[in-house]
Amino acid sequence: MRLLLFAALALAACNKPAPEETLRASMIPTTDPGKATREMQPLVDYLSRHTRAKVEMTVPTNYAAVVEALVNDQVDIAHLGGFTYVQASKRAGVRPLVQRERDRNFHSLFVTQQGSNIRSLADLKGHSFAFGDVNSTSGHLMPEYYMRGSKVDPEVISKALYTGGHDATLLAVANGKVDAGAMDEAVFERMTSSGKIDPAKVRVFYTTPPFLDYIWVARKGLDSRLAQSVSDAFLALDPADPAQKQILDALAASKYVVADDADYDKLRQAAAQAGLLR
Repeated sequence: MRLLLFAALALAACNKPAPEETLRASMIPTTDPGKATREMQPLVDYLSRHTRAKVEMTVPTNYAAVVEALVNDQVDIAHLGGFTYVQASKRAGVRPLVQRERDRNFHSLFVTQQGSNIRSLADLKGHSFAFGDVNSTSGHLMPEYYMRGSKVDPEVISKALYTGGHDATLLAVANGKVDAGAMDEAVFERMTSSGKIDPAKVRVFYTTPPFLDYIWVARKGLDSRLAQSVSDAFLALDPADPAQKQILDALAASKYVVADDADYDKLRQAAAQAGLLR
């Protein structure tokens, strides 16, 4: 009888489901963190189904927090901008996974009020200007890179306001708190098409040449099987499926492609020239 009891207990232990794996995800806050967290819930659910892990998403209030979390092994996968990627690559050895197809040819937009006399980068002299987060690729690094290349008055850069996010930059311009600002093209499109900003109030006066930007990465020590399942899930997103199109739309994406670390060398060079890569 005792042997039968032990056998039954052993069988029950074997049939007990394995504890669910937890996949800690994080994203840099390109827009309001609370809003971004809510908008990403369909993505969280999708990744949970495809990876068979419990996905926990956090969106902190600044870009640097995501890099520090990767350095300290506090998150497993993260959505970074190009500049935060080269920082995390250098400091934490993160593994590139996927990026939106549009991130291979991304642009920053320079915006001003509709009635402004600012028509070019040269016209910025004597005007107030806003960047986004100091660690933003499209909201600071690349705009400043092209401003310096165009010999924009250094005072415009040195006295610039840092709003902390692309949405805050566009709001500051639209509301006349600054004369001009630089921001992510995808956020501009989303805010003006959704009615959050009246497109009649703002105007794009300069678009940068293309550069690489956003990317999903895995921390260095993440199990390769789990990391691959994340990549596969993004690569499988299909706009023909209404539920998946909702996810793609929230990410301002049409499709995802495999990311390559070597493609970010130009950004590394720009960051090093600006003295921002440590």
